[in-house]
Amino acid sequence: MPTAAEAEEHLRVIRSLMEKATIYRAVSAPTALAAGLAAVIVASTPVQRLFDQWFPMNSFHFRWLIALAVTMAINGLLIYREARRRGDPLVSPGMRAAFQALLPPMLSGGVFFCLFGPKLVSALLAIFYGLALLATAHFAPRSMMWLGWSFLVAGLGIFTLSALDDLGPKLNPDVIMVATFGGFHFIYAAATWPRRVAAAALGATPRPDV
Repeated sequence: MPTAAEAEEHLRVIRSLMEKATIYRAVSAPTALAAGLAAVIVASTPVQRLFDQWFPMNSFHFRWLIALAVTMAINGLLIYREARRRGDPLVSPGMRAAFQALLPPMLSGGVFFCLFGPKLVSALLAIFYGLALLATAHFAPRSMMWLGWSFLVAGLGIFTLSALDDLGPKLNPDVIMVATFGGFHFIYAAATWPRRVAAAALGATPRPDV
């Protein structure tokens, strides 16, 4: 069992993360926009044809792996810039707590991404990505929870349809990815960006529960 000092430190980290919930939303709005744009680009016909020539057996996986890498790189850059602005270390106790919450579902999603074909991967990625977002419930804004539930419910529904032989083949994996990782992120960015701009203009932070 954790000692009293460890429990107190854990609570301190959670309180700190909750106080910075609006910071995560402010950073994630540009990241969500970047993720949506990356999804549209890698699913476009010219990019598909190019990767079909280069990687005929794994075109889908390579394209979406690049979209993920670009999104993570942009998110990392934004987090680094925000940490420098606030004078905080990049790898803070809060960052470690967030990473520990995200790691299990993201690691599981990565394993399934490598093992399954596009038909099921598109649904499984949405499921595990939704679970990863919901794992941050203790310190993320409510809008992030809505995004997580959207991915989880959509992923479960798509997985159910994909498991049916008569309906599954009709579901295009790239269309699914654009609709979920593209569409949901675009909606999230559009919903949260106005609050981000207003807060920056007023020099204040919006409510952390939205």
